[in-house]
Amino acid sequence: MRNLKDKKIVLCRKTTVKDSAGFAGEIYKAIHPGKLWAYVRQLSAGEFYASQALQQKEEMFFTINWRDDIDPPTAFFVCYKEKFYSITRVDTFEGYKEDLKLYALFLASQSKPGEIIEWQG
Repeated sequence: MRNLKDKKIVLCRKTTVKDSAGFAGEIYKAIHPGKLWAYVRQLSAGEFYASQALQQKEEMFFTINWRDDIDPPTAFFVCYKEKFYSITRVDTFEGYKEDLKLYALFLASQSKPGEIIEWQG
């Protein structure tokens, strides 16, 4: 049985840019137009204390249609429900060009989804 791709996500790449004063900053750029359909599942979640602050650890699993432009360990991210997840592993399912299975971790430092630069072809 196939997993139903019924959630919308945005795939992004983190890019370093310089502002008008010459200071470096990081932005997220979409690597595709619009949003992608995906099957989404939470694999694990937990909270722990680090540096006297409550931290969250959450691992997510996303299945999307085949793409050949995602190649971690470079900085690729998934934006889902206004949260960013860093892609840690891409499973190509035995080399078949049908689906990609993306494993991702919740980012402790979150950007705002409105800060994603839209795809510019």
